[in-house]
Amino acid sequence: MTTPDGGDDLEAATQRVRELGEQVALQAKQNGLAWVEAYEQMLENFLDLEEQAAKSSGAEWATTLATAHANFVRDTSEAFLKTVRQQLGS
Repeated sequence: MTTPDGGDDLEAATQRVRELGEQVALQAKQNGLAWVEAYEQMLENFLDLEEQAAKSSGAEWATTLATAHANFVRDTSEAFLKTVRQQLGS
């Protein structure tokens, strides 16, 4: 009694699964990059608003504090988001 060779079917199915996995990974990277860009824009808008609010208060100490905070957040988030972009780009 002989059994039909299912090797070709198995190989084709394996290839389809591999291609689907690659498509999923590519879409996940694209979605991740879109999220990073949206987050960065939202953060920048928030920091700009913080600085504008402090300037409009008329208190020099508030402006100085808000600017220092905004610069700190920009610098640290820039380093973090750059690393995330590099990871998603590879």
